[in-house]
Amino acid sequence: MKVKVEISFSFKQDVDPRGVVLELPGGADVLAGMRELARRYPAVAPRLFGDHGEVHRHINALVNGENAAFKKGLNTILRDGDRLTLLPPVGGG
Repeated sequence: MKVKVEISFSFKQDVDPRGVVLELPGGADVLAGMRELARRYPAVAPRLFGDHGEVHRHINALVNGENAAFKKGLNTILRDGDRLTLLPPVGGG
């Protein structure tokens, strides 16, 4: 299945500027999508994952515009044609 990935802010410099479409096996979840993105674009890995492979707690994932945390979190199943959006923390004032 194909999942379109949208990355905001500073992450954009580390991926293909034309956009990212991941080819994932059926039944893959948000975490699998994040791991595949990190495999394909290694510069993104330390922005998503800690030293022990855990997802940084400040990363938000949305599936088709809905926060995955309100579904099954990183275990939210992706479907063909879904849009996975990854948002780093935003600061400022």
